[in-house]
Amino acid sequence: PQKMRAWVIIGSMVELEARQAPERPRIAGVIYNRLGKGMPLQIDATVAYGLKNKRRLLNSDYQIDHPYNTYKIKTLPPGPICSPGASAIKAAARPEKHGFLYYVAMPDGSHRFAKSYAEHLANVEISRRAFAVSRKS
Repeated sequence: PQKMRAWVIIGSMVELEARQAPERPRIAGVIYNRLGKGMPLQIDATVAYGLKNKRRLLNSDYQIDHPYNTYKIKTLPPGPICSPGASAIKAAARPEKHGFLYYVAMPDGSHRFAKSYAEHLANVEISRRAFAVSRKS
């Protein structure tokens, strides 16, 4: 029962983070990798949920103490943040095995994945430039 509960919680995060179904197992893998290293999950969707589904997060929102602030806690949040679909729960139950610890969203809904923080920072810059271009279009 505890494992299934974790699958639903992780599946809920995957549901809101992965807009493209093929990336769901990879994002689940990142979550498990971060948990395994004792790292905070740093998932914006959990912070927004904890703030009553606030859409646009501000830097100050990441400092607020609540059990869904995965920027401050290093465990799973206390419950799911949405009702995950079957494919998100399946991804949580069977995550992709890899060494990725980070991901950042791209304008098309895909993500760039990184194993190191330096690689992640480069991906963040690529993402920012891509979003800036997409806003001008």
